[in-house]
Amino acid sequence: MTTMGTRVLIVDDDVDLAESLADILLDHGCDVSLAEHGQEAVERACSQDFDIIFMDVRMPVMNGVDSFFAIRAIKPRARVVMMTGFKETFVERAIQAGAEGPLHKPFAIDEMLALMASGSHATPSLRPGGRDIDRLQPAQPPRLVRAPSGTIH
Repeated sequence: MTTMGTRVLIVDDDVDLAESLADILLDHGCDVSLAEHGQEAVERACSQDFDIIFMDVRMPVMNGVDSFFAIRAIKPRARVVMMTGFKETFVERAIQAGAEGPLHKPFAIDEMLALMASGSHATPSLRPGGRDIDRLQPAQPPRLVRAPSGTIH
């Protein structure tokens, strides 16, 4: 799978991060939607098809693990990559049930793009410090700060 035309859903309550990832993915030709919490992600997944969903773990309303299971109940073949900035133990339930990741924030854009391009449902071997991306209609100029390491903060 190439990134051009990939339908991506980014689910993260950190709106600045989600918009930054979306801006990058837009530059790579992706079609990106955003959701601020797990319940919104479930609603979007019910009404639209996505090639890949990047799901934060810790969010208000519904956490990412519960959202993963709700989405998989509706769309068993949904490709979901878990993202977290914390050392999570309960995310393993989702990984064991077929989620990919976790991507540890911050993560390198190149690793996220490689994951998207792989098109597999295999758990990626991304180390902490890698990063994930998505795309949306830009409402404002990108607010990315690229560190020398290639990560986005």
